[in-house]
Amino acid sequence: MIDVQLGNYPIIIKPNLGNPILLNLRDYKNRDQVPFNNLSFEALVIATPSHSTKKVLEHFHLNIFIQPILKDNGDFLERRGDLIALHMVEIEKIEKLDFRDQPVLEELNCVVWDINNCVFQFDDVFGKRSTLYRVRFQIQDIKNIENLLKASKRDCLLFDIVHDVPNMSENKVNYHSIAIYDKDWKDFSFIHATDLHIARRNDFILNYLKQNVKAKVKNCGGNEKKISKINKFILTRDFELKEEFQEDRIEELRTAKYNFNYNLRKLIDFANNKVSQNNLDFVLMTGDLIDYLNIARGNYHYKNNFHVFIDILLGLNKGLKEPPYLGNDEEFVNKQEILVPIFTTIGNHDYRKNHYGIKFGHVHKIFGLTHSDVKGYYDIKFFNYLTVLRAKDKFLKDYFRYINPNLNFKLKIGDQYNFIFLETGQDSIADMHDLLKGGPSTKGIKEYQVDLLRAYIRLGHNEKIIVVMHTPPVSPNLSYLKRRKFRRKFKIKGRPLSWSDFYESNLRKYNDTGRLDMVLNLKYQTIMYNWATLLRIFTGSDKIIRRKIDFVMCGHTHTLKEYRLKEAKETDRINFGFWFFPIYIEVPCEIYTSRYRDKFKEIKDPFELKAWFDVNKPFVFQTQALGPLSAKFKFKPPGFRYYIIKNNQMVRAKVFSLHLK
Repeated sequence: MIDVQLGNYPIIIKPNLGNPILLNLRDYKNRDQVPFNNLSFEALVIATPSHSTKKVLEHFHLNIFIQPILKDNGDFLERRGDLIALHMVEIEKIEKLDFRDQPVLEELNCVVWDINNCVFQFDDVFGKRSTLYRVRFQIQDIKNIENLLKASKRDCLLFDIVHDVPNMSENKVNYHSIAIYDKDWKDFSFIHATDLHIARRNDFILNYLKQNVKAKVKNCGGNEKKISKINKFILTRDFELKEEFQEDRIEELRTAKYNFNYNLRKLIDFANNKVSQNNLDFVLMTGDLIDYLNIARGNYHYKNNFHVFIDILLGLNKGLKEPPYLGNDEEFVNKQEILVPIFTTIGNHDYRKNHYGIKFGHVHKIFGLTHSDVKGYYDIKFFNYLTVLRAKDKFLKDYFRYINPNLNFKLKIGDQYNFIFLETGQDSIADMHDLLKGGPSTKGIKEYQVDLLRAYIRLGHNEKIIVVMHTPPVSPNLSYLKRRKFRRKFKIKGRPLSWSDFYESNLRKYNDTGRLDMVLNLKYQTIMYNWATLLRIFTGSDKIIRRKIDFVMCGHTHTLKEYRLKEAKETDRINFGFWFFPIYIEVPCEIYTSRYRDKFKEIKDPFELKAWFDVNKPFVFQTQALGPLSAKFKFKPPGFRYYIIKNNQMVRAKVFSLHLK
């Protein structure tokens, strides 16, 4: 990737890999399917203050293209088709940055205001560039695009934006930044994946385990009796992504030795298969994209773990044939490039600079490893636990440069769906109670984000609103002592307490209402600031904007749970602090839990299904991690959710997880 800190030429910062623009050919055709207009899209360009509008125009004239990604494997350049010229048709310098100063609420002003509050907090994200322009580009060769789509036999084609910068040997490329469809958006499907925790060392940890076992086998000198006593599971185990959970092998999955990088590679394979069947339209990735910024081991070819994440998505490899060697093991090779657009937001780990020791406490368990597995493994750098919590906004610079310059933004899908991406901040040391218990809350929603959220909801009008965020708005504190307490209270004998014991239908036997907030503290591993305000906005009880949203999709705790929220007629208080230093906070809504995804199967009539969800919304659907396991109450193998929309109504919210082959 070209170093965007260098040079003074204007560059496109949006669309980009983690926030692409979706175009639909059907929006540019009449009833007879004849194109009546050229495809066009708006981009954000950043330039140095010395550049005039005329200079920016001249810089892109005859130098800007899109390039289709036609296949997912093979030589990187051979996967791509011919360059297609873009034409700049409109340009406007952006003078004002605060959307609240504008007489008319416009999405672009919200986008720019967000960039002003994150990217522009630093002087060197894009070198000396600091002046924004709104630029409209046009794709005039629609027939060529149509032919490419037909030849691919897919609903969607991804395109890179390629800027042939004058006097430079390398092009500036915004990978996967345009997706062109030919479809009716009344029906679509998408994946929600969260907590990927990509890091270069993940491959090295698994390679270390494999080489250890291979060395033990070699030392047996061909003695079959000795070889048979060696546990060779790591050499033979492999995974496939299938619906729900492999209950018959659940104990094997608990210590199945996971490589979080490989989990993403498996997701790419799954996604590309769905794309080939026209059964997947985009992927949401909600934070903890990387485990930490710096490379802990194998720091020879990658600048930081954001670059590792990008290369996995692009199916690129660096240094496979150079030391430190990973061999030809397919588990460590990026074989496929993802063929579907992704939309990203960040989590608390994306802010962290340094790695944590895999042998510290019970950390090895989230990798699905045993204590003996990690014996002898070391990280090159000296491990200091305090450095793990070092987190700053500036560690996101390469995220802004190459993935997504916006931390908060809105995605419009079809005529009815609006996805609002909301960033939930770094680890919060203010909430020492949760942090010391190993379940950190995050700083949460800043005041400007509250304003942005309300603005984006207004821009969604009366359409469906899905909020996409990393940290969940509600999460239970269910300690060992509390599990014992509720086993006695619920008179459970002969089995452990299950999360299903708290489902509203079961809870009504004990508190009449079925309300979860009456029995559990649900502000654990959530957001610190503006928590109550956020819940009021979600439930339509906010004083400024009174309308319920539909869904929240989140992660963070590596667990799979589902809630519904309801405006409370009477609010309750919970003790938010330690038992010896109580701090009481108000819970501004009623909270219930169950397996609400089962309603999609139970209610067959689509109108009845819509009515049920409209009455009971908003829903919070929390998804387990694609990367680490949960070390907490209930173990679930890594996975994601797969949503299906039919005739503008969600009809499935399937859970997929890794199964042992």
